[in-house]
Amino acid sequence: MVATTAVAAALILVAGCGGSDDKKSDSGSDNGGQSTTSATPSAPTVPSFDPPKALSVAAAFPSADYPGRSALDEAQVGIAGQVALIGGFAGLSGHDVANPNNQWMIPSKTADTTTVNKAAPPMAAKIDGKDVAVVAYAETDKGNGTQKPRGLAVVQWIDVMSGKKIAEVSTPVSTVQGEGDGAIGSPGLANTVVDPETGQVAVGVIAAGSVTVKRIDLTVFADPKTQKSTIIPGMDPAAVHNGVVAGAKGTQSDNSTDGTILVVDGASGKVTKQLPLKQAVLQPLADTAKHAYFYGMRYIDYGQGTKAEAIFAVDLSTGALVQVALPDKDNASYDCIADQATSVVCSSSGEIFGIDDTTAKRSWGFSTQSGSRIVPDVTTAYHGVIYAKSEAQPVMLDAKTGEDLPSAAPSSSPSSSDTPSSGDTPSSGDTPSTGDTPSESDSPSDSSSPGNGDLGLSLYNGKQESPVAVSPYGGVYRQLPTGYDSTDLESVCVFVKATA
Repeated sequence: MVATTAVAAALILVAGCGGSDDKKSDSGSDNGGQSTTSATPSAPTVPSFDPPKALSVAAAFPSADYPGRSALDEAQVGIAGQVALIGGFAGLSGHDVANPNNQWMIPSKTADTTTVNKAAPPMAAKIDGKDVAVVAYAETDKGNGTQKPRGLAVVQWIDVMSGKKIAEVSTPVSTVQGEGDGAIGSPGLANTVVDPETGQVAVGVIAAGSVTVKRIDLTVFADPKTQKSTIIPGMDPAAVHNGVVAGAKGTQSDNSTDGTILVVDGASGKVTKQLPLKQAVLQPLADTAKHAYFYGMRYIDYGQGTKAEAIFAVDLSTGALVQVALPDKDNASYDCIADQATSVVCSSSGEIFGIDDTTAKRSWGFSTQSGSRIVPDVTTAYHGVIYAKSEAQPVMLDAKTGEDLPSAAPSSSPSSSDTPSSGDTPSSGDTPSTGDTPSESDSPSDSSSPGNGDLGLSLYNGKQESPVAVSPYGGVYRQLPTGYDSTDLESVCVFVKATA
């Protein structure tokens, strides 16, 4: 087992965070980012529940470590349809939870002269009815020939069932001066949001400045259909829907009073509405199809340190503003997550509450002072269910009411019925043909293929956690590697399948 794991991890190391099928098409071409392969092959089915209300550990996928890996490069996991996603600076890998033969990896860059500075967590969307993974990178292109070094914001859209990159948009965002990660103009990422219905993306970009050079803050709007992008200067995005982007503009410092919400037409970059809230801090929170949410704070008496806090919501269709009052708390920090349906859940230290996204009004809430209930740590939300964890175990709450949802208590280790039997493994007729796999330009070479890429439940530490991303097929979370057979791993992506 030690030797097998070491070999698999070493091969995955070359590919970044996963692998591709050994078979690839020699005749396929990128064709400007559009897939030219034949129709996606039928895949084995797995149970789906919308939303999942019971989860059981079913698989574990490795994310390999590699020499020289930056401490900032920690694998980030997600799920699109029935494909678990592992992203990092090297690229994005996909692991079909029903078909072990369907593994792929799309690199973050193609040129050796390009350095990846930051990778956004993998996101999920639907494009033309297909489950698509969306990922964004901040990169530094050191230049070719006489071209000066520059910063880039790169967005990729990948059909998760075929492993084919269907679109890519690369946008120059800055001029880079000097060498190293801290060079003036080196880009990083702020907030990154996606419209799950269209795949449109708004990427917040920060380019490093200096004493004499001002830091650059901007938003890149990118559309997979047009494969074009627009730069919106001075804004950190909060939400994007149907071509409309909302974000925060301002200096965002304790003594400022210029926090303003902007509503922008993404394709043209034209500001259609400004809402000057005069906030010292205006931080983007959850994004939904209906509203964009922001945490705002302003000082009432700066000398005494007294301040007013609120959550602001902007209707993306009308630009109407709604304010949600918050209790008086010192140094509160709120995190909000949308369930991609009709609810938003917000939490801080010792408090949790829900917002009805149709009205942007607070609908329920409780705190550690409310009685016998424990305020859990929220990990994600999906279609009416809040997924969270307490000290004892993963928990689920109704997103509309905040009430506990009954769920099957996870066992300490999955039963044999939780893992695919030999009869579940697809036959050769189910394996994608050479015409169905990514072309050479979209996937790593044979030398980087780790084959299956799933080292099995030997990597699972026996303690089920709450998922950080969910689809109707289940969820995923990141686990640190444990045991003697995990030396070459950076982390492990654990898949919990939906059982109810």
